[in-house]
Parts: sequence; structure tokens; C-alpha cells
Amino acid sequence: MLIIISKLIYFGTPGEEKLKKQSFNDDLMGQVGFLIKRVQQAFRNQMDKALKENGLSTAQYAVLAHLRRSAGLSNAELARRCFVTAPTMIRIIQDLETLKFIERSKNSNNRNVIDVVLTRKGQKTLESCDAKVFAIQNQMVVDLTSKEVAQLASLLAQCAQNLESL
Repeated sequence: MLIIISKLIYFGTPGEEKLKKQSFNDDLMGQVGFLIKRVQQAFRNQMDKALKENGLSTAQYAVLAHLRRSAGLSNAELARRCFVTAPTMIRIIQDLETLKFIERSKNSNNRNVIDVVLTRKGQKTLESCDAKVFAIQNQMVVDLTSKEVAQLASLLAQCAQNLESL
């Protein structure tokens, strides 16, 4: 059995496919890493355009979304979850606080930690942005079946896990 996916060649029997190694002399734009970056960049550009109408960047939206799921996160934890450095997160938090989307308070268990929570205004803004983000995600996978979307998500999660375990 031979399956060709974006110029990557898989061979073997179903369930036992092996990836044929490509050299970096092959088409770079067809390699998985470049395709992932291309999708990420296009997704980010669309997100930035859509969220700008609400006065947010993609990074700010990510912070608000994480706070909705886990109220009271520290700057350090938010930075880890949003894939930015601690100094960058400090600036994002300051901007969100200026916009009155979040509030900061001292952690009751550790005086050195500042907890961050959504305000009502932040929650409403986040809810307004959710529909836009959902539409962008749907557009990204519009030509895929729900089974293919689930498979894509599973494969990307496996790729992330493979790299994170290095």
C-alpha cells in the first residue's frame, strides 16, 4: 500500500506504514514542519485580524481563554500555557489590566505570587471573540470530515508529545 500525503511518502501495509526519510534537499515547503508553521502563521494572521475588532491580539485572547478555564493563574503559569516568555506575559497582563479585562490580586497561599482573574468585561469580550475564533477554526478544516479532523488533532498531539519528550 502506498499513501502520499503532501509529498511525504508512506509505505507498508495498513496499520504498519513507515515514513520514508526525506532529505532536506527535497521540497522544503512540503515537509511536515514547514506545513505546520504555514498553518500556524495563516491561523495567527486570521485570528489577529478578527480579534482586532475587539481590541485584542491572539496572545491576549489566549490569556483570557486560559483564565476562563483556570481562574487565578499566576503570570508564570500563564506564560507557560501561552508559549511566551515571562517578561512578555507581564506586558500582556498589564495591557489586559489597563483594558479592565482582568484583575490581579495577591495569592492567599504565597505572598510572592499574583493571581490573575477575568473581570465581567473580560468575560463578555472573550465570549464575543469565541464565535470569531470558532469560525476561523471551522474554515481551516472546512474540507475535512469530522473523522479527519479528529485524526488530524490526534496526529498533531502525537507530534507535539514526540518533540516534548526529547
